[in-house]
Amino acid sequence: MSSATESRTTRTSILIVEDFPLLRSSVMQWLQMRFPECLIHGVGSAEEALAHVGASRTDVVLMDIDLPGMNGLEAVAQMKALSPETAVVMLTMHDTPGHRHAATSAGAVGYVAKIDMEDHLGPLLEALLESRSGKAR
Repeated sequence: MSSATESRTTRTSILIVEDFPLLRSSVMQWLQMRFPECLIHGVGSAEEALAHVGASRTDVVLMDIDLPGMNGLEAVAQMKALSPETAVVMLTMHDTPGHRHAATSAGAVGYVAKIDMEDHLGPLLEALLESRSGKAR
């Protein structure tokens, strides 16, 4: 296997699932700047996310709740059945105890309100990536 191929298969992969293209693009750019060692992908629906996770190793998924077609909460449960090792973090505008409980029950390991993204997403992802790699960033 070439070193480029090895790099692609061993680099941590983060998938953002957001139906608004501008927001998805902005989050992807922020992730690429904040976590340059990671592969960053983006899709616009839960169905695309499930296909992506089924086709390629995905370490962390940032999942919106309100998506066209299947919603993010339904997708988390299916994703955990498809790829139990994938960590799913909800990234949503809904910040209610009911939504948080539903996300945890579905299998999400974290929950960040979009309004708090700037302050909370980076530290949560750093902790997740560190725990998954077994080493400090």
